Amino acid sequence: MKYQDKDSLKTYTSDLLALETHFLNAVKKQKSSESVKDEIVIDLLHELDKTISKNTSELETYLDSFENKTLDDIKSKLASFAGSVAGLIDNARSDTVSKIVRDNYTALSMITVGYTMLHTLALANDDNSLAEISEKHLKECTNMVTEISKVVPLAVANEVIDDKDKAEEIGQKALHNTQQAWKPDVVNQEPELV
Repeated sequence: MKYQDKDSLKTYTSDLLALETHFLNAVKKQKSSESVKDEIVIDLLHELDKTISKNTSELETYLDSFENKTLDDIKSKLASFAGSVAGLIDNARSDTVSKIVRDNYTALSMITVGYTMLHTLALANDDNSLAEISEKHLKECTNMVTEISKVVPLAVANEVIDDKDKAEEIGQKALHNTQQAWKPDVVNQEPELV
């Protein structure tokens, strides 16, 4: 028995588009923030901007196949996000760079799980086009999450240590140590189910 629910496809897709659109707006604000001066963070924000811009465009194209009501749905969803999740990623002007990067990691993690859900729903509905789009976006987002995780230790070290050489040393050590936590022998351990 096949699961067919085109309304759910539209809802999941427009929810994700609303979240990504809000995230993209936050990234654009962050790029112009006076607190962002580190070249590695500037490059990261530029890559986030390019990736999320492309993703939102592709989701909008997909949603164009539905009736015009979809754009109104997205505007409504954007307004509702403003009071909840959006607060995490909207303080680019006042936050430190490490907090900006942390909040981007959190937002992108939420978007990534959204693509996991959307991909599953697309497969359940035999929507090969959306399944391909969501899988591709999922891979791009997981790559960006990984890149952000590499920038966090360097950003924190640069903020808390005045000596640039010492900050680089500590940042690199923390980067090495934290990336070890993502090695296959750590993440592929069998979970203990209770």
